[in-house]
Amino acid sequence: MTTEPAALRIALLGYGFIGKIHEQAALTCGQQVVRIARSTDDWAAAVNADDIDAVVVATPNALHHPQAMAALAAGKHVLLDKPMAMTVAEAREIADAAANAQRTLLVGHMWRYRDEVIATHNAIAAGTVGTPVHTIGWGVHAGWGPAGWFTDRALAGGGALIDMGIHAIDTARFLLGDPQPIGVSAVLGSVHGDGHGYNRASGIDDDGLVLVQWAGGVLNLASAWSAVHSGWWQPRLDGVEADTDVYGSSGTLRIWPDLLVDGATPTDYVHCSLPMYTAQMADFVRCCNNGDTPIASAEVGLTAMTIVENAYRAAGWR
Repeated sequence: MTTEPAALRIALLGYGFIGKIHEQAALTCGQQVVRIARSTDDWAAAVNADDIDAVVVATPNALHHPQAMAALAAGKHVLLDKPMAMTVAEAREIADAAANAQRTLLVGHMWRYRDEVIATHNAIAAGTVGTPVHTIGWGVHAGWGPAGWFTDRALAGGGALIDMGIHAIDTARFLLGDPQPIGVSAVLGSVHGDGHGYNRASGIDDDGLVLVQWAGGVLNLASAWSAVHSGWWQPRLDGVEADTDVYGSSGTLRIWPDLLVDGATPTDYVHCSLPMYTAQMADFVRCCNNGDTPIASAEVGLTAMTIVENAYRAAGWR
């Protein structure tokens, strides 16, 4: 007789756009998840509550490290939104704390759970393009950009690169079989901030190109590279968030090859859709219950954070 694992009791920190999506994802997990029906403005009390098993951290970036560390110290599992932290040093502390506490840590690189991304990953692994040579990807908002804490470096740690580009960087790495970055270069700018509350002096980037050289991974790449365009308020959309074009020795693949028409998506299309967040939450619940390593593991989050930090440094922004 098989016994079903106990339902996971989750505390959600942060209730902005992404927090609400995490809530909906948890509710779609049915009996696997229990949301404690109360609210508080004391996050420390929430993570230390005896009737909480896991914590979802969906707050501004500057809070990721203190809240994740407190949750892990309290013996809770953690689903931590990207970026993992404000710095690589903070991210490494979180990863070490999770390992020492033997708690599940999943970092919110949710495109790894999107069906089209997984299908492209599998096709590349099956040799469809031959040996991968390079990728071109996008993490861009066209005609739009965020406001509020996203444009405050003290709270966000950067601009479009740490907000959008990091998704495209991690997606490229996933498609290539998770090789290691062996070189990072970048150019960054702040050119669209007039009237939007930021500029170069405030440390917020809204345009950039990052070049990553890779080696190793499950495909045993000798060398491959990825170019990623990040930005807000761009005049044109060449690829939706995380879209990636893969060039190989004998072919090419693109995740969403026919999605854009004249630089726009269909009016009824929702790109950051709930199913991938639901799949991410289901992976988190499964790993909390059986001790497996999540698809979007601490190593995944730490590597993405390392690339972003090195890119800011290479561009002279650190």
